[in-house]
Amino acid sequence: MDTTDTGPITPTDTSKKDRRDLWASITVFALTGGVVLYTYVTGLLRELNDGIVTARVEFDEPQALTSIDGVAMQLGSPSTIDVSTDPLSPVTVGFIRSADALQTFGYLAILALLTWMVVRFIRGHLFDRLAVRLVMISSIVAVATIIVPQIPRTLGTNMLLRDVEAREMLDFAPLGPEFWYGYVFCMALSAVAVALRIGSRMARDNEGLV
Repeated sequence: MDTTDTGPITPTDTSKKDRRDLWASITVFALTGGVVLYTYVTGLLRELNDGIVTARVEFDEPQALTSIDGVAMQLGSPSTIDVSTDPLSPVTVGFIRSADALQTFGYLAILALLTWMVVRFIRGHLFDRLAVRLVMISSIVAVATIIVPQIPRTLGTNMLLRDVEAREMLDFAPLGPEFWYGYVFCMALSAVAVALRIGSRMARDNEGLV
C-alpha cells in the first residue's frame, strides 16, 4: 500500500468539468465585480461633472404625484435626491462620497473572497480550516458592507440637510431592505461554515481509517 503524501490537488488533477465550473464561477464573479466598479465610477464621474452629490433621504410628509392619466400616487421612502455641492461643506460631500466608496469596496471584497473559496474548493481544499474561515469572513464582510457605509452616509446626510436647511421636510433614510438581504446572505454562509466545520472534523477523525 502506497502511503506517499501526494500533496494537495492541483488544477491539472481536476476533471474537465471541474475546471469548466471553476472558470465559469470565476468569470461570473469577475463580470459582477466589473459591473459594480463600472456603476460606481460612472456614477461618481456624473456627479463630479454635474457638481452634485446624491443623498438618500425620506420625506416627513408623503409627497403626492399625479400621472399623465390623472392617477394619484405617492412618492415612497426612502428616495434619492441630487443636491448641488455649492452650498455644501467639503466635509458633507466627503462623508457621502466615502460611504459610496466603502460600499463598493465591500462588494468587491466579497466577490474576491467568494472567488478564493471557489478556487480552493475545486482544488480539493473543501474541509480545511481556511475554507471555514473564508466562509465566516465572507459573512462578516457582507454585513459590514451594509452597516459600515451607513455611518458616514448618515453623518453626511444630516449635515446636508443642515446645510440646505431642509430638516423640516426631510430626514436621513434608515437601513433599507438591503440590510435584510445581507443578513440572510450572512446566515446562509454561516450555515455553510458550520457544515464545513463538521465535515472537517469528520475528515480528521477518519484520516487513519482508509
